[in-house]
Amino acid sequence: MKHVGFGRFSGLGSPLGLGLAIGLLTVTSANAAGWGSVHKYVKRTGNCAGQEILASYYHSGRRTATGERFDANGNTAAARTWPLGTSLTVTNPHNGRSLSVRINDTGPWGIAYRKGARLDLARGAARRLGMRASQYVCVA
Repeated sequence: MKHVGFGRFSGLGSPLGLGLAIGLLTVTSANAAGWGSVHKYVKRTGNCAGQEILASYYHSGRRTATGERFDANGNTAAARTWPLGTSLTVTNPHNGRSLSVRINDTGPWGIAYRKGARLDLARGAARRLGMRASQYVCVA
């Protein structure tokens, strides 16, 4: 009998493949709720000396509110709370990583803002902080 597979997904019938598929569905289901359930999964840590605020991150855009080209890998952020040009020290309370970001854009907007996000980091800054999704961060 000849084995008929589905390319790289042919291993899904094995116990390991089945476990990976179930794990992927579980992670996807948790993330699928999006901003509608952010406060169910994302909590304040209480480990901040300064303000602890909900932060998200973004990776697309053309020009910022300051007129400069958006750099998805830069140490920049968008905020409505702080004036353009302000430098903030942002710390991830879960791992202690810290960096300085410059506010060069306005935001967050839409549902992110309505659900409590007050800082929208450039993707590069979020990665350097060790963020994988929206979370509370310490701001000084």
